[in-house]
Amino acid sequence: MKLQFMGATREVTGSKHLITTKHGVKILLDCGMYQGKGLETDAMNRDLGFDPKEIDYLILSHAHIDHSGLIPYIYKQGFRGTVLCTPATRDLCAIMLADAGRIQEQDTQTFNKKRKAQGLEPVEPIYEEQDAQQCMSCFISVPYHKKFNIEGEVTVEFFDAGHILGSALVYLEIKDGRRMIRLGFTGDIGRYDKQILKDPEPFPQVDYLRSC
Repeated sequence: MKLQFMGATREVTGSKHLITTKHGVKILLDCGMYQGKGLETDAMNRDLGFDPKEIDYLILSHAHIDHSGLIPYIYKQGFRGTVLCTPATRDLCAIMLADAGRIQEQDTQTFNKKRKAQGLEPVEPIYEEQDAQQCMSCFISVPYHKKFNIEGEVTVEFFDAGHILGSALVYLEIKDGRRMIRLGFTGDIGRYDKQILKDPEPFPQVDYLRSC
């Protein structure tokens, strides 16, 4: 197994982590958008560091844009794999990603007016509302505590993270030759004793824990 950190490393935005199994299955944990850095953010979002067409599965911890916001972009770039998330996360993404696409279209129009006045070529939005709508065909909902098997090599199970509606702690069991690697991925973890959301759930002991 190989694990690569493609985002949310030494910072708290743009969550993306790539697992490549012993038999070459590529699994992306989150596909978040970098936020809050102006033009630098645009370049970081467009330069993924991997080929979207090679991704077989995307496991999504929750719907916040810094964790999900580039799913329409990788779809636009050729991703046709499967997105695994909780039912509530899928429902939220259907709204939030389309809204993000509209915002990018509007912001790009405003930005291009300024570029035209400066004699510069126009730029395209990272993705549009249509891309966000189309990428939802890749989503599969998996309830909490229901194990999902990937290619006979990886088992995925979601636990409630208590962060937002549908947020999940991801527990992975990965066959690596004769070894069974247990990997935990937290996404974002909520607080205890909140009136609206459940407390974060404990999940099984792991060999490696990735928190962002």
